Amino acid sequence: MNDDMIVSMWQDVSMEQFSVEVEPPAVRSVDDVEVLKALADPTRLAIMSALMKSGRDLPVMSVKELAAELGEPQTKLYRHVKQLEAVGLIRVAGTRLVSGILEQRYQACQRDLTLDRGFLREHVDESEQAMQAVLDLYREGFFAAFRADKTPAGEDPAEETYLRPLMFMCDLKVSPARAAELRSKLDEIMDSLKNDQTEDPNGVTLNLLIGCYVPVEETGR
Repeated sequence: MNDDMIVSMWQDVSMEQFSVEVEPPAVRSVDDVEVLKALADPTRLAIMSALMKSGRDLPVMSVKELAAELGEPQTKLYRHVKQLEAVGLIRVAGTRLVSGILEQRYQACQRDLTLDRGFLREHVDESEQAMQAVLDLYREGFFAAFRADKTPAGEDPAEETYLRPLMFMCDLKVSPARAAELRSKLDEIMDSLKNDQTEDPNGVTLNLLIGCYVPVEETGR
């Protein structure tokens, strides 16, 4: 047995092999256009989301387990998993022999991703595709929650109002100073969320999408 491998038995029908754990970087800055292209798909983003769940340890999952988690056919995910592995976003963290079939299990190579504004500007088309994939994934999840919410308005128990989907959109005509103030508040919210690494094992997953912009015709750019 190699010194860098650990072998364990699973119920007499499977043997699992894990590579030595290497602590993944907390944050990876995307600076490769091929990585950006790999992120430009809602299914691949969903896979990344499943493998980068917050917590002490990053999940290690097979394609079969990912399919069950995402509610997708297993055969649909193989190509997407290979694309993510090819650009180094995920890695094979272990294999196991299940009833004579070798099953690979995957882990994210980072806990979070950031995209530099300058890099995005250099690759506008690929950036738009990636952002469109983010919007598509969020829209799909939001409307699934919206359709599932059957509680009449005003009848939510006070302690369960967080379960109701929330959307707010507006066009505000404000002074540049007020616009800067509102933008700063959004930055504070995002920073607090990024810095809050605590996770409640009995909690719920809260999906947020935060954005703001000034119409291009008003920017003078």
